Amino acid sequence: MNIELLRAIADATAANTVVYVSQADAVPFMQHTPPLIAVDPNAADPTDATKRAARITEDGAKYLAQLNAAPAAPVASQFSVLSGGFVRPKVKRGGGFGKGAPTKYPFDTMEAGQFFFVADSAVTSGDAHKTMNSAVGSANQRYSEDTAETKTVTRAKRDEHNKAIKGPDGKNVKETVTIPVKKFTRKFVVTPVEAGKTYGDFTAPAKGAVVSRQS
Repeated sequence: MNIELLRAIADATAANTVVYVSQADAVPFMQHTPPLIAVDPNAADPTDATKRAARITEDGAKYLAQLNAAPAAPVASQFSVLSGGFVRPKVKRGGGFGKGAPTKYPFDTMEAGQFFFVADSAVTSGDAHKTMNSAVGSANQRYSEDTAETKTVTRAKRDEHNKAIKGPDGKNVKETVTIPVKKFTRKFVVTPVEAGKTYGDFTAPAKGAVVSRQS
Protein backbone atom coordinates (compact mmCIF):
# COMPACT_ATOMS: atom_id res chain seq x y z
CA MET A 1 0.00 0.00 0.00
CA ASN A 2 1.04 3.57 -0.64
CA ILE A 3 1.32 4.77 2.96
CA GLU A 4 2.26 8.30 1.93
CA LEU A 5 -0.96 8.54 -0.08
CA LEU A 6 -2.88 7.30 2.95
CA ARG A 7 -1.23 10.02 5.04
CA ALA A 8 -2.17 12.61 2.41
CA ILE A 9 -5.81 11.44 2.55
CA ALA A 10 -5.72 11.66 6.35
CA ASP A 11 -4.31 15.20 6.22
CA ALA A 12 -6.97 16.25 3.72
CA THR A 13 -9.77 14.75 5.81
CA ALA A 14 -8.52 16.60 8.90
CA ALA A 15 -8.34 19.86 6.95
CA ASN A 16 -11.76 19.29 5.35
CA THR A 17 -10.20 19.33 1.89
CA VAL A 18 -10.26 16.72 -0.86
CA VAL A 19 -7.87 14.12 -2.22
CA TYR A 20 -9.03 12.30 -5.34
CA VAL A 21 -7.79 8.77 -5.97
CA SER A 22 -7.93 6.35 -8.85
CA GLN A 23 -9.55 2.93 -8.49
CA ALA A 24 -6.14 1.24 -8.64
CA ASP A 25 -4.87 3.36 -5.74
CA ALA A 26 -8.05 2.96 -3.69
CA VAL A 27 -8.41 -0.84 -3.92
CA PRO A 28 -5.52 -1.81 -1.55
CA PHE A 29 -6.88 0.50 1.15
CA MET A 30 -10.48 -0.65 0.74
CA GLN A 31 -9.56 -4.35 0.62
CA HIS A 32 -7.70 -4.03 3.89
CA THR A 33 -9.53 -5.53 6.86
CA PRO A 34 -10.96 -3.25 8.15
CA PRO A 35 -11.07 -0.71 5.24
CA LEU A 36 -8.71 2.24 5.71
CA ILE A 37 -10.49 4.74 3.46
CA ALA A 38 -13.97 5.46 2.15
CA VAL A 39 -14.51 6.61 -1.43
CA ASP A 40 -17.52 8.64 -2.56
CA PRO A 41 -18.50 7.24 -5.99
CA ASN A 42 -20.49 10.40 -6.72
CA ALA A 43 -17.65 12.87 -6.03
CA ALA A 44 -15.56 12.87 -9.21
CA ASP A 45 -12.38 14.87 -9.69
CA PRO A 46 -13.34 17.93 -11.80
CA THR A 47 -10.15 17.47 -13.82
CA ASP A 48 -10.10 13.64 -14.04
CA ALA A 49 -13.40 11.77 -14.22
CA THR A 50 -11.66 8.46 -13.38
CA LYS A 51 -10.87 9.60 -9.83
CA ARG A 52 -13.14 9.95 -6.80
CA ALA A 53 -12.92 11.80 -3.49
CA ALA A 54 -11.50 9.75 -0.63
CA ARG A 55 -11.47 10.22 3.11
CA ILE A 56 -9.74 8.39 5.94
CA THR A 57 -11.82 6.04 8.07
CA GLU A 58 -11.53 5.73 11.84
CA ASP A 59 -9.71 2.44 11.32
CA GLY A 60 -7.41 4.12 8.81
CA ALA A 61 -6.53 6.80 11.35
CA LYS A 62 -5.77 4.09 13.94
CA TYR A 63 -3.62 2.24 11.39
CA LEU A 64 -1.53 5.37 10.74
CA ALA A 65 -1.22 6.05 14.46
CA GLN A 66 0.23 2.58 14.95
CA LEU A 67 2.71 3.13 12.12
CA ASN A 68 3.76 6.48 13.55
CA ALA A 69 4.30 4.93 16.97
CA ALA A 70 6.76 2.37 15.61
CA PRO A 71 10.00 3.97 14.34
CA ALA A 72 10.94 2.70 10.90
CA ALA A 73 14.34 1.20 10.32
CA PRO A 74 16.58 3.15 7.93
CA VAL A 75 16.14 2.01 4.34
CA ALA A 76 18.97 2.22 1.84
CA SER A 77 17.92 4.24 -1.18
CA GLN A 78 18.47 2.97 -4.71
CA PHE A 79 18.23 6.53 -6.06
CA SER A 80 21.41 8.59 -6.21
CA VAL A 81 21.26 12.17 -4.95
CA LEU A 82 22.99 14.59 -7.31
CA SER A 83 24.12 18.16 -6.71
CA GLY A 84 23.46 21.14 -8.94
CA GLY A 85 23.30 21.29 -12.70
CA PHE A 86 19.63 20.39 -13.21
CA VAL A 87 17.50 23.10 -14.84
CA ARG A 88 13.76 22.65 -14.80
CA PRO A 89 11.86 23.23 -18.07
CA LYS A 90 8.68 25.28 -18.07
CA VAL A 91 6.22 23.70 -15.67
CA LYS A 92 3.29 21.86 -17.20
CA ARG A 93 0.18 21.25 -15.17
CA GLY A 94 -0.34 17.72 -14.01
CA GLY A 95 -0.96 15.70 -10.91
CA GLY A 96 -2.60 12.70 -9.42
CA PHE A 97 -1.74 9.97 -7.02
CA GLY A 98 0.24 6.91 -7.99
CA LYS A 99 1.72 3.82 -6.49
CA GLY A 100 5.14 3.58 -4.99
CA ALA A 101 7.05 3.20 -1.72
CA PRO A 102 8.14 6.72 -0.77
CA THR A 103 10.31 5.39 2.07
CA LYS A 104 12.86 4.32 -0.55
CA TYR A 105 13.26 7.87 -1.85
CA PRO A 106 16.07 9.96 -0.29
CA PHE A 107 14.05 13.02 0.78
CA ASP A 108 15.61 12.99 4.25
CA THR A 109 19.21 13.19 3.00
CA MET A 110 18.78 15.83 0.29
CA GLU A 111 20.20 19.33 0.58
CA ALA A 112 18.80 22.39 -1.18
CA GLY A 113 19.80 22.27 -4.87
CA GLN A 114 20.13 18.48 -4.98
CA PHE A 115 17.90 16.18 -7.00
CA PHE A 116 17.36 12.56 -7.97
CA PHE A 117 16.02 10.82 -11.07
CA VAL A 118 13.29 8.16 -11.17
CA ALA A 119 12.72 6.26 -14.41
CA ASP A 120 9.23 5.20 -15.45
CA SER A 121 10.49 1.63 -15.35
CA ALA A 122 11.36 2.01 -11.65
CA VAL A 123 7.76 2.47 -10.48
CA THR A 124 4.83 0.06 -10.50
CA SER A 125 2.50 2.43 -12.31
CA GLY A 126 4.97 2.96 -15.18
CA ASP A 127 4.53 6.73 -14.76
CA ALA A 128 7.23 8.22 -12.54
CA HIS A 129 5.83 11.74 -12.76
CA LYS A 130 2.44 10.61 -11.46
CA THR A 131 3.95 8.45 -8.74
CA MET A 132 6.34 11.11 -7.54
CA ASN A 133 3.63 13.77 -7.45
CA SER A 134 2.10 11.77 -4.61
CA ALA A 135 5.41 11.12 -2.85
CA VAL A 136 6.54 14.75 -3.16
CA GLY A 137 3.22 16.09 -1.87
CA SER A 138 3.51 13.89 1.20
CA ALA A 139 7.16 14.82 1.72
CA ASN A 140 6.33 18.52 1.60
CA GLN A 141 3.65 17.97 4.23
CA ARG A 142 6.10 16.10 6.47
CA TYR A 143 8.46 19.06 6.32
CA SER A 144 5.84 21.63 7.24
CA GLU A 145 5.01 23.16 10.58
CA ASP A 146 2.12 25.14 11.92
CA THR A 147 2.47 28.88 12.35
CA ALA A 148 0.48 31.21 14.53
CA GLU A 149 -1.19 32.56 11.40
CA THR A 150 -4.43 31.64 9.69
CA LYS A 151 -5.99 32.52 6.37
CA THR A 152 -9.54 32.76 5.12
CA VAL A 153 -10.48 30.84 1.98
CA THR A 154 -13.70 30.33 0.06
CA ARG A 155 -14.35 26.81 -1.15
CA ALA A 156 -17.12 24.39 -2.05
CA LYS A 157 -19.15 23.27 0.94
CA ARG A 158 -19.22 19.48 1.39
CA ASP A 159 -21.45 17.02 3.20
CA GLU A 160 -20.43 14.25 5.59
CA HIS A 161 -19.48 12.08 2.60
CA ASN A 162 -17.13 14.77 1.27
CA LYS A 163 -19.45 15.45 -1.66
CA ALA A 164 -19.89 19.02 -2.88
CA ILE A 165 -23.30 20.41 -1.92
CA LYS A 166 -25.31 21.80 -4.82
CA GLY A 167 -27.66 24.77 -4.61
CA PRO A 168 -31.05 25.13 -6.34
CA ASP A 169 -29.22 26.51 -9.38
CA GLY A 170 -27.10 23.37 -9.65
CA LYS A 171 -23.92 25.18 -8.71
CA ASN A 172 -21.68 24.34 -5.78
CA VAL A 173 -22.60 26.02 -2.50
CA LYS A 174 -19.64 28.05 -1.26
CA GLU A 175 -18.42 28.52 2.29
CA THR A 176 -15.78 30.76 3.80
CA VAL A 177 -13.54 29.12 6.39
CA THR A 178 -10.41 29.95 8.32
CA ILE A 179 -7.55 27.47 8.06
CA PRO A 180 -4.04 27.41 9.60
CA VAL A 181 -1.08 28.62 7.55
CA LYS A 182 1.79 26.16 7.36
CA LYS A 183 5.47 26.95 6.95
CA PHE A 184 7.45 24.58 4.75
CA THR A 185 10.94 23.88 6.09
CA ARG A 186 11.79 21.98 2.92
CA LYS A 187 10.26 22.28 -0.54
CA PHE A 188 10.43 19.54 -3.15
CA VAL A 189 9.16 19.69 -6.73
CA VAL A 190 8.81 17.00 -9.39
CA THR A 191 9.49 17.54 -13.08
CA PRO A 192 8.78 15.12 -15.96
CA VAL A 193 11.78 14.51 -18.23
CA GLU A 194 12.22 12.86 -21.62
CA ALA A 195 14.86 10.27 -22.46
CA GLY A 196 17.99 11.77 -23.99
CA LYS A 197 16.98 15.39 -23.39
CA THR A 198 19.34 17.74 -21.59
CA TYR A 199 18.21 19.87 -18.66
CA GLY A 200 21.10 22.13 -17.68
CA ASP A 201 24.00 19.79 -16.90
CA PHE A 202 21.70 16.78 -16.55
CA THR A 203 20.78 14.47 -19.41
CA ALA A 204 17.88 12.14 -18.70
CA PRO A 205 18.98 8.52 -19.23
CA ALA A 206 15.36 7.43 -19.73
CA LYS A 207 11.83 8.79 -19.63
CA GLY A 208 10.84 9.55 -16.06
CA ALA A 209 10.87 12.33 -13.50
CA VAL A 210 13.38 14.41 -11.55
CA VAL A 211 12.66 15.35 -7.94
CA SER A 212 14.58 18.40 -6.77
CA ARG A 213 14.79 20.16 -3.44
CA GLN A 214 14.22 23.89 -3.96
CA SER A 215 14.74 25.07 -0.39
